[in-house]
Amino acid sequence: MKAQLNIRLKHYWHAGGGRDAGNVLDAVIHRDANGLPVVPGRHIKGLLRDALERAEAWGWEGFSSLAATLFGGRAETTSAGESQPGCLRVSDGVLPSAIAGWLGSDAGSHLRPGLYRVLYVTAIEWENGVARDHSLRGIEVTVPLDMTARIEQIPGQDAPEDWMGRLEEILPLIDAIGAGRSRGLGRVELQLEVRS
Repeated sequence: MKAQLNIRLKHYWHAGGGRDAGNVLDAVIHRDANGLPVVPGRHIKGLLRDALERAEAWGWEGFSSLAATLFGGRAETTSAGESQPGCLRVSDGVLPSAIAGWLGSDAGSHLRPGLYRVLYVTAIEWENGVARDHSLRGIEVTVPLDMTARIEQIPGQDAPEDWMGRLEEILPLIDAIGAGRSRGLGRVELQLEVRS
């Protein structure tokens, strides 16, 4: 069984790979081979896992150990100290194929730079309201976009029959994607669709 996760980003967002751009930017966006933005599947999986773990911690019925079942157990939570495999995998979040194909082609290449903006932030001294020395950071962000990711069962792994319904229940707990989520970046609306 497969599902498509529709990712509607409503604000600037930053999903980086830990890279910088020398003296110009401290953090750049994770891109595919055509220079188009990507939300790494490991990040989406982490957000889903976190939402499932919160549902379990809050005592939601049917969510006990579901995060570990679907996405694997963490090494620190298993008795042998080893991670256990899950039964689902999550692809990278990408632009819809028609849009990605056009923007990735020569015809749409001139529009690719328009997908990105740069935000600068600095730390302010509490006592006097002056910018702290050497605290200016440049962060590349992406404009609001619609993207999709696939969630599917790993062959040979048994998943609970209601895994899709359980994921749908926790999607409202995820309100932002990427870095800077607690500072207003990456506001998102997620929706799950069944795929054959």
